[in-house]
Amino acid sequence: MNLKEHVPLAPLTTFGVGGPARFFVEAESAEEVVEALAFARERALPVFALGGGSNIVIADSGFDGLVIALRIQGVTTENKDNGKTFVTVGAGVAWDDFVVWSIEKKLSGLECMSGVPGTVGGAVVANVGAYGAQVSDTFVSAEIIDTKGASDKVQAIQVIKKEECGFSYHDSLFGRSGGRYIVVSATFSLSADPAVTPSYKDNRFDMAELSLQLGHKPTQQEVRDSVLKMREEKGSLIMKGRKSFRCAGSFFHMPFVSNEKYDEAAGIARTLDAEREKALRPWAWEQPDGSYKLAPGFLLEYTEFQKGFVRGGAGVSPLHALSIINVGNARASEIAELALDMQNAVEKIFGIKLEPEVEYVGDVENRIL
Repeated sequence: MNLKEHVPLAPLTTFGVGGPARFFVEAESAEEVVEALAFARERALPVFALGGGSNIVIADSGFDGLVIALRIQGVTTENKDNGKTFVTVGAGVAWDDFVVWSIEKKLSGLECMSGVPGTVGGAVVANVGAYGAQVSDTFVSAEIIDTKGASDKVQAIQVIKKEECGFSYHDSLFGRSGGRYIVVSATFSLSADPAVTPSYKDNRFDMAELSLQLGHKPTQQEVRDSVLKMREEKGSLIMKGRKSFRCAGSFFHMPFVSNEKYDEAAGIARTLDAEREKALRPWAWEQPDGSYKLAPGFLLEYTEFQKGFVRGGAGVSPLHALSIINVGNARASEIAELALDMQNAVEKIFGIKLEPEVEYVGDVENRIL
């Protein structure tokens, strides 16, 4: 185990903010994770598992404990009788590298999540989703370590199946556990039969239109190219060589509200600016239970925090109201303060509380200016 001290964490995140880790380990195997956890337990240190650093804001003071950077690599496959291919991937593999691998192998199911930053482990924890697809659609199982269990449990790798993971929209048992479980690998079921055409539609993008434009059913690579283009136009593509911002992509979860609350929100929006409401449709999607999923970027369009808003070192993306960006030497406290003010503004107008999708690491919220 290569243990280091006082390692700067800002360069390891897509936001580029935050102080140092008191202790830091890069774990290239499950055994090194176990060894690092034993070190932390002996010294009663808090532990944070770091993936690609794409969905976190680290406190300006850093993290006063042990940061385990998961660098576990490897991709193995196993063919199944039902035409499916089971693919097991190390938690430290970059998610988009995995997507590219699947397309090269002509295995479908991941292409709509092209360009999502971070690692496979982080994608499982957050149940990442984009353009009509989510990780839980193809997820089979994961190998995990329970950091809060008895000493023998911490040393043992457990296998947890999909039905045990409590997946929900952009969340999972792992995400709700406060870092208790560390994912070291994940297995997915992918298909060589691209019979299912991806379907997604918002006010900028329509997968059905893509087929009409191409004159044929899109290939996996064509779906990927279209998704990358759309993510770049929205300013949510964090990729070298493409137009990008120092950010964490979407900062807030999509809220789910009752039918009555949706009607109320629609009425408020039309009263404030009916033309804007019409232009931004669709901004709400009815769910099987009669509730509605709302686009938080739409709600933010009615606040003072418009695209391009800047305050200090933090601001709102000029391309998407849902993305907070580091416009230049931002502090974590500036980002957290801006996020809080955006939440309060939406709640004041619509009576809807936006919840951060981004995780605060360390003493962030208590240090808001």
